[in-house]
This record gives sequence, structure tokens and C-alpha cells, in this order.
Amino acid sequence: MPNSEYNGNGNGNGLTQKEMLMMVLEGQEKINERIDALHEKVNTKMSRQEFSGYFVAISALVVLVNALMV
Repeated sequence: MPNSEYNGNGNGNGLTQKEMLMMVLEGQEKINERIDALHEKVNTKMSRQEFSGYFVAISALVVLVNALMV
């Protein structure tokens, strides 16, 4: 005997497939927003490669200036 709350369109928990799909899509939107926020946060930080490049460039400049001063 089927559950009296089951209307034939749901999945056994009282929600229809459309309602479940809407919940999944809302969750996906929240996940996408969080991913976008994390991407922005990562993109604003200087990477190790960028830091190393700047460090090498500044070191080379210091060595060049030091060589010209002598």
C-alpha cells in the first residue's frame, strides 16, 4: 500500500521532481558564487612565480647599479 502523502509525482520525501531540481539548481548557484569569490581571492594574491620574478629583477638591478658605482 503506497504512502498516503505520495502523490505519484514525487520521490517519496514529499517533494516533486521539479521542486528537487529547483533545490539542486539553487545549491549549484551558491557553489558557483563561492567558486567565483575564491577565484577573485586567488587572483589578487601574488604567486610564488611572480614574487620570484620580481625578486630576480630587483636583484639584477641592484647588482647593475653596484657595478656602475665601482
